[in-house]
Amino acid sequence: MRSMNFVSAAIGLALAAAIAHAPAIASEASADAAAPVFNPHGFQFPAGVYRCELNRSVHVRQVSADLQSAVLNWNKKDYTLRAVNARTGALRYEDPKSGLVWLVIVGKSMLLDTKLGRQLANECKT
Repeated sequence: MRSMNFVSAAIGLALAAAIAHAPAIASEASADAAAPVFNPHGFQFPAGVYRCELNRSVHVRQVSADLQSAVLNWNKKDYTLRAVNARTGALRYEDPKSGLVWLVIVGKSMLLDTKLGRQLANECKT
């Protein structure tokens, strides 16, 4: 009888523990489902030389296969930019150290300097 009480108590504790962790598991799953998709519009982002307005150019040396990073050459210097989610659905790459931001939207790309608050290159196309 005593062993039955112990087994019943152990099962009860196990069930209580499972129920206590169930909401956490469910909230983690819903958080993953709600996570924004980095490239919702399926934009292409090929490496190469992008010709821009005002006779400027940006050389995209490398884009990772998962689109999570890119190496850009601007003013004879390479910058490694990391992908960040943009609420607009554009592809957005940032280098916090230099302040450079590369945006890819339909039909064009642009390079911004967030430290100085200005566009460096606009209407960039391959």
